[in-house]
Amino acid sequence: MHQAIALQYLSDLSDILENSYDADYVGGSLLINHTKGQFLLNYHGVMDQIWLSSPLSGAHHFVYQDDQWICTRTGRDLEDILRNDLDA
Repeated sequence: MHQAIALQYLSDLSDILENSYDADYVGGSLLINHTKGQFLLNYHGVMDQIWLSSPLSGAHHFVYQDDQWICTRTGRDLEDILRNDLDA
């Protein structure tokens, strides 16, 4: 299980994003308020995944492999998808 890795990742991501966005990390969930809507990332323990809900690209589930969080549907990295959505 990758719970500790996921929670640390979300905390670190929050620290990075809060310089440019209204980002709050509370209780294992990262909420990003953006002009395009709210983005929510959290760790889903049963599936051992990070889930992203994006107002632009929809829902994504990510598994940890090769030190990255990879989308189960597209094979893209979480940071790549999030960056594209936030910069759109």
